[in-house]
Formats: sequence, C-alpha cells, structure tokens
Amino acid sequence: YFHQIGTERSKGTKVFSVSGDIAKPGVYELVLGSSLRELVMDLALARKVRVVQVGGATGRIIPYDMIDTPLSFETILGAGAITVFDESRDIIDVVYRTLEFLAEESCGKCSPCREGTEVMVEILERLSQGEGMKKDIRLLEELSNAMMLSSLCGLGQAAPIPVMDSLQYFRHEYESRIKHKQGGVVRC
Repeated sequence: YFHQIGTERSKGTKVFSVSGDIAKPGVYELVLGSSLRELVMDLALARKVRVVQVGGATGRIIPYDMIDTPLSFETILGAGAITVFDESRDIIDVVYRTLEFLAEESCGKCSPCREGTEVMVEILERLSQGEGMKKDIRLLEELSNAMMLSSLCGLGQAAPIPVMDSLQYFRHEYESRIKHKQGGVVRC
C-alpha cells in the first residue's frame, strides 16, 4: 500500500511539524504530493499567510502565491519542519532573526560560515532598522554565493537560503526599506 500512494518519485507519507502563526500547531502526517496549502491552511488552520518556511531555519521561504506547491522530495520538502508567518510579519525581520540563530549555531571552524553569517546579521539588522544602503543587497547576494560554495559543512552552505529566497521573492521590500529609510513592516 505504502508504495502506491504519493508521487512518482516521492512514495508514501511524511510527518510534518507545523508551528508559527497558526491556530492548530502540531504534527501532521500527509501523503507525499499533498499541497502546502492542505497542510498549513486546511489542517493547521493558518489565516492570512505571508510566507511559509519549509525545512527549518535553513529551509526555503515560500511566498503565499506558491502555497499550492506539492510537498514532495522533488519540490520543497526539507526535513519536515514547517513555520508559518502571517501578514503581520516583516520578511526582513524574519530573515534577520533566522540568521541571528544560524550565526549562533555556527561552530566557527570555517571563516565563510563564521564571518559570513555575522556580516549577514549586521546587514540585515541595518536593513531592519531602516539604515540600509544600496550596496547591502549586492553584499548579501555575494556573501550568500561565497558561503554556499566554500563553507565546509551543511549549515554554512544552507544558511544563505532564507536570504536568497527573500531577495528573490521580496526584493522590492529590501529596496523600499533602503529608499525610504524605514524600519519595521514595509508594504509596497
């Protein structure tokens, strides 16, 4: 039975731990290939979703307009940790807090991760407080690429994922924050 359910390349079920801005946090088992929407909206009862982070602190940031993405190994699965952020959340602050955590978790053995996460935290803090500069976006992208290519372990290689995803989907918010020198939630 198990191999008959799921997708062609992702057979069976998977357990997901869902937390964040939801009415029913908990652990849910779904058939692989079910949508992210089914998990966070229908089961965990999320409302007004802004983004969903899939796979823990180093996981992908999925904007609401991609909520119908299937949960499978060939798409976005990750380790099964799902965090939901509603519309009240500032994406730059979410990424800043995530990078603060990852910088603390770095073992410090290699400089790309040790220094890269610390510099990213400094840049994101500036941006979060409305003190960002035009060059900060480019610096975040360059640091991300360097860390992904040269860090010794998975933490350093994956730490830039939330930064890169937020820049891909919410670049306008970074640019607006720099242009208007505003801290806090920015809606464009």
